[in-house]
Amino acid sequence: MADSKLIKEAINVSLKNAGFKKKSNSWYWSNNDVVQVINLQKSQYGDQYYLNFGIGLIELGISDFPKEQHCHIRFRAAAVVSDELKLKIESALDLESMSMSDEERASDISELIREVILPVFSDCSSKNGVLYSVKREQLTYI
Repeated sequence: MADSKLIKEAINVSLKNAGFKKKSNSWYWSNNDVVQVINLQKSQYGDQYYLNFGIGLIELGISDFPKEQHCHIRFRAAAVVSDELKLKIESALDLESMSMSDEERASDISELIREVILPVFSDCSSKNGVLYSVKREQLTYI
């Protein structure tokens, strides 16, 4: 069975290159408009993990390092990907699944961050970008 350190390291490498700072099981990026949070949550029922995302608008009042659940906009990785990618990511984040090697697991997680999540966060790096993404229904809330 894979170790949770593998998931954290795959996330950390991808996000560090994008300017995120790690604090506990969350990664943060901010500017004058928004604070963006990526949080790794372990299921209470097994060795499955979830990637939760939050966007807080500075103008509405948000701390520098908010918990994901305190952000104004929240969603899970599975809410912003295709059904095919959703299954791939759920499998990569399920440490009880033996359907892939550690290398495939790390690669799939890095791909999700690089190809899906960072572009969504890039679109939402300003107040206007957040409003536009919400109007386009790009973000599905949890």
